[in-house]
Amino acid sequence: MGFHHSTYFAYGTHIPTSHAWDEADRIDTVLARVWDICPAVGHLTAGDYDRDRLFLVTHSTEVSLGAYEHVTPDAYPPEQIADWTRQIAAAADALGYTALAAPGWLVVPDLS
Repeated sequence: MGFHHSTYFAYGTHIPTSHAWDEADRIDTVLARVWDICPAVGHLTAGDYDRDRLFLVTHSTEVSLGAYEHVTPDAYPPEQIADWTRQIAAAADALGYTALAAPGWLVVPDLS
């Protein structure tokens, strides 16, 4: 049995839960109902082997081991970031999440 290492670079926020995969299924169901107000929002599950963490994200890119991602401050216009932030807030509200950290750029290592 081998391991797969990767890293994700995404715009979003962490969802604190000890049941990432179960909660991811619920997120899929709820987001399908509110797609019209947050079409760019999805989820990311990644982390240390069988201890994945859960994130609400918009833009997400996998960065494979040995590769890198170059992002400059102007890679995405402020209007795009503001729209993604609004959509993540709408999705979090629809999902009943409160007191989440403000969305930002995340770097999430993954081992599977």
